[in-house]
Amino acid sequence: MELHLENKAFVVGGASSGLGRAVAEQLIAEGARVLLVARNADALQEVVKELGELAHPCPADVSHHSGVDKVATVAVDGFGTLDGVLVNAGGPPFGAALELTDEQWLDAFHLLIGGPVRLLRALVPQMNEGASVLFITSTSVREPIKDLDSSNVLRPGVAALVKCLAKELGPRVRVNSMAPGRIDTDRSRSLDEARATEFGISTEEQRQNVSQGIPMGRYGEPEELGRAAAFLLSPAASYITGVSLQVDGGLVSAVP
Repeated sequence: MELHLENKAFVVGGASSGLGRAVAEQLIAEGARVLLVARNADALQEVVKELGELAHPCPADVSHHSGVDKVATVAVDGFGTLDGVLVNAGGPPFGAALELTDEQWLDAFHLLIGGPVRLLRALVPQMNEGASVLFITSTSVREPIKDLDSSNVLRPGVAALVKCLAKELGPRVRVNSMAPGRIDTDRSRSLDEARATEFGISTEEQRQNVSQGIPMGRYGEPEELGRAAAFLLSPAASYITGVSLQVDGGLVSAVP
């Protein structure tokens, strides 16, 4: 299948590692130009060296107004117009609902909803006809994850935001989301380490226990999600909008 991404221009959040980097790699492999956004400038520079001349760094924290302004300015100055945006950020803090502080709840809101809304408010006017927006969420949109209550509460709100934006921005711009399960990233490893300590077992044993509950029998690789994301961001997915695609190896079996 041809994705027709040659010379297309994208902004990718959380691009210095994990899922964001995996999506950026796939877009660049298909010939797209990508503005890599993340807070860690040094890590971004290393990624740019590895991905080549189609990768462009933009160190910024889009949970703050100044970071959004920077991304919008750099994107327009560098690309002129855009063909897509990956909205992706590191996960909110671990913790049970009543144990999280007011500040932690507010920070999680800015990370998952407030910052992305401001970013899209700035970038959507620069997007071409047929462009797309893709949010990375979590299986917590379908099924709560123990001790990740800020995600359990706010990520379903992101899924609802996707539905709203799909109606508001269509037909010019498509808006979708992806709900990854256990993908082999630093975030998943941190969660496994925390659970292993809680249960008094090794991290590897914890990983094996989780894998047994996944129909595919293993954690996903970042590039597996990256390929699916590149498709949803591409013109090949021209009649898909307002959907939440689970990329979890069948982990969540809730119906619908």
